Amino acid sequence: MNDHLKRLIERHGSVFPDTGPVRVFFCPGRMNLIGEHVDYNGGHVLPAAIDRAVYLCMSRNALKRFRFNDASFDASGDLPLSLFGAGAVVPKVWLYPAGALALVRSDWDEGLDLSFLSSIPPGAGVSSSAAVTTVTLYGALSMLGLPINTVELAKLGQRVEREYAGVACGIMDQFAVIHGRKDSAMLLDTRDLSFEYLTIDSSRIHFVLVNSGVKHSLRESGYNDRRRECESALALLRGMGAGIDHLCELGPAEYERMAPELPAVERKRARHAVTENARALDFHRLMRSGDNAGAGALLYASHASLRDDFEVSIDELDRLVEWAAPLPGVFGSRMMGGGFGGCTITMLEAGAAAGEFAREIGARFQSAYGGPPQVFECTIGEGVGELAP
Repeated sequence: MNDHLKRLIERHGSVFPDTGPVRVFFCPGRMNLIGEHVDYNGGHVLPAAIDRAVYLCMSRNALKRFRFNDASFDASGDLPLSLFGAGAVVPKVWLYPAGALALVRSDWDEGLDLSFLSSIPPGAGVSSSAAVTTVTLYGALSMLGLPINTVELAKLGQRVEREYAGVACGIMDQFAVIHGRKDSAMLLDTRDLSFEYLTIDSSRIHFVLVNSGVKHSLRESGYNDRRRECESALALLRGMGAGIDHLCELGPAEYERMAPELPAVERKRARHAVTENARALDFHRLMRSGDNAGAGALLYASHASLRDDFEVSIDELDRLVEWAAPLPGVFGSRMMGGGFGGCTITMLEAGAAAGEFAREIGARFQSAYGGPPQVFECTIGEGVGELAP
């Protein structure tokens, strides 16, 4: 039993001494190697589950209430079974698990106690919200003895984000944390959710995340604005005769032909979607052929596009990518996630000194911003599941 699990079970018993037998579930965060802001544009993405997770201890109570506790932030809550009905107000901190429970069942007749503990940095762009949502969905369905269809589970998680958190997100995060496989990323076609695994040889390649410390909230950032701008670009292109249902179905050559007709904002947003989709497919091909340097160059190109065409980067992320480029063993680096804060992801040769990378990046960040960044090397792990208590 790992330390997180032991701490969580002890905390659950202490906070809820009158609760029933416990079951324990976990859901990892995710990193996305490439394919950013294309999952809602019908593009290809290349995510992987990571070795940071949200753990959930769940049990029944006889009080006909949902009782919540977060061991990471020492927060507690208590909600009626009606959740969002009958004037019930759900505090922001419990919005994701409450939304998940509401979608699992609208007529709850028994209470549940839920304790959470996370090793995922919040606001860092590694899908802590998707992990909280998914582990709650998975745990609730398991407690009820209901069958779990993994694709439908991902769709439920996306609905929680949209209907309860107000984030018009794609489905990549939920899909990745459910279908994660050890030592493998997945090339996911977000149009039909078909995917194939890509083995990542950890003896040759490591991925290191550097957290800028600038916490982002997709609900409060320009994320939804970017989605609306992409929808506008799609409508305009279709009006010009493009036979597409998604931006990423437009080929780069066709985009170049039609781009001059688009307004400046829509032109930039569409260019990112089209070229990022092409980069994701090329990255997958180059990684399969062992061309790590070629794949790394695409990470830099992805960052430039996110910075200039999609305009979701910030100074801290730009400088982290810039500082990484000349360091020994670095193949490539880019900002990762929704943007406006969060992490960079750097592809590093396994034989290189990850400690030296962390020290150099840390020193430069400390000098520029007055504080150290969080640097963590990611092991690629399994998707959501249940653990023995």
